[in-house]
Formats: sequence, structure tokens, C-alpha cells
Amino acid sequence: MGLGYFVLVFPLFAVAGYLAQVLLWGSPAKAPIAFLMQAHSLPVWATIYSLTFWWLISSPTEEITFQGYALPRLQALTGRTWVAFAVVVLCWATQHCMLPFMPDWRFVLYRFLAFLPAVLVMTAIYLRTRRLAPLIFAHWPMDILGAIMTGIH
Repeated sequence: MGLGYFVLVFPLFAVAGYLAQVLLWGSPAKAPIAFLMQAHSLPVWATIYSLTFWWLISSPTEEITFQGYALPRLQALTGRTWVAFAVVVLCWATQHCMLPFMPDWRFVLYRFLAFLPAVLVMTAIYLRTRRLAPLIFAHWPMDILGAIMTGIH
């Protein structure tokens, strides 16, 4: 199931990212984010950490925090699934706005828009299935790809 979720969700990042670039800069060619998509050199220790531990820890931590903890508690507190869904999706997408940090409102909005559709779908899947393990499994390749894009030069 996790592999199927990955195949469903991962393309949303590419499509949403492309559309956000067009919306905010007129075309991807004008977007300053091309620099971020290029390989960068990290210190060796950071590359080792990113490729061995970070992606293993980050994916379950995000899924457990947002889906397994916040969503059910917000549902119980508000008595409304849609309120819990909206708060979790907005907070989870917003978390990704500052990674990496660039003090530019368009970049921050780009990151939010690029993550929003995938976060919407992953949260909807969790609401339907109430199973974290397949979502964690789907999340791992996304984080390892991010680590590879960031750290390998």
C-alpha cells in the first residue's frame, strides 16, 4: 500500500511545484529556485546524517505528529473532522515553507503551494484508512530523494 501511496502522492509535488512556479514567477525559467534543485555540497558529517538517519527519523516523526497525534486530538477537541483536517494540512504544509530558509515571500508561498496537494492527499488517506505504516513507507522515498538532492554533489 505504501508504494501505491508513493506513486499517487509524489507526482503531486512535481505538478504543484511547477504550477506554483508559473503562478509566482510567470515561468519555471524565471524562478530562482532552480539553484535549490541543483546538487549542493554539504559537510561530510551532514551528508552522512542526511542519507542514513534523517530520512528514517523525519518521515515517521511527521506522520506520527500530524496524522497520529494532532489529527485525532483536534477531531476530539472540535468535534469536527473538517476543522481538524484543515488545521493539520495547513500546519503540515507550512512546516515545509522554511526548509531551506530563504527570506523571500514568493519562495515561502512556493513551498507551501508545492507541498499542499500532497499533504491534502496523505491526510485524506489517513482519515480513510487510519493506518500510519503505509504512509510512513510512502513518505520515506520522498525524504530520501530530498536528502539526495540536497547533499550529494
